[in-house]
Amino acid sequence: MNQLLSRISAIVSDRGGVARALKLALDRPAAVAQAIRRLAEKDWRTLAGGSQANANKLRVELEQSGLIDALNTRLRDEFSVLAGKKVRGKEAVPGGMRALHAELLWVIVRSQNLKTIVETGVCNGLSSAVLLEAIAKNGSGLLVSVDLPEFTDAKLNKFDVWDGKGGAAIPAGKDVGWLVRPEHRPSWRLELGPCQELLPPLLEELSPIDLFIHDSEHSYENQLFEFRVGFEALRPGGVLVATDITWSDAFDHFWLEIKGSNAERAFVDPSCAIVIKR
Repeated sequence: MNQLLSRISAIVSDRGGVARALKLALDRPAAVAQAIRRLAEKDWRTLAGGSQANANKLRVELEQSGLIDALNTRLRDEFSVLAGKKVRGKEAVPGGMRALHAELLWVIVRSQNLKTIVETGVCNGLSSAVLLEAIAKNGSGLLVSVDLPEFTDAKLNKFDVWDGKGGAAIPAGKDVGWLVRPEHRPSWRLELGPCQELLPPLLEELSPIDLFIHDSEHSYENQLFEFRVGFEALRPGGVLVATDITWSDAFDHFWLEIKGSNAERAFVDPSCAIVIKR
């Protein structure tokens, strides 16, 4: 029980966590009960980091690096001049990442020394920058990212986006993933276009992979598609990270399909889960 309370406290203390927790409790009390049950299943740090002690050591490493604060400062500075800017009638936002999710990615890559990582969803590149920094710390590795970019300047947009998409966008004058440091780009391969078109041949080329991260279109159809193809491409012991799982029932349906295969799962917070392929 103490461990569960500690995990809930860590989630609530994350930036914006109190507001999110209160809103969820008021709007969807059944979802709160489900979240508590899920968090009681297994500690993600043990699965991702090998042990809680090792995961905590890597969390401290990330905090002391100042990486997340530096990336968030660059994002805030860039978007401070875009106040009121809209994309498709929605307020343009940086498409940032929760501190706990950044910790998750850092712990997985650093503890397991992963070599081949595939992520979907890049936007301004916060998660990509974290992953590539961890790869650089390890000494080697490759990150392959797939993105369907949207810019604050509509004239730059070459792709139609999902109707349910929020306002996460790239400022005009910036490239996809502009937060990635130049010295890390040799370890980065960026593919632009719809995931359902690009992922099958890409994963066939790269398989087996060590880590697959879904953070692109959160429709039921696309989430289920990505969970299936990403999991299939993993090596034994590989990890799937599923973000924004509260947007649809896709993760629950995916888990019902694979739970008999000795896969293990853990919930990082109500919106994010990891699955280990056995």
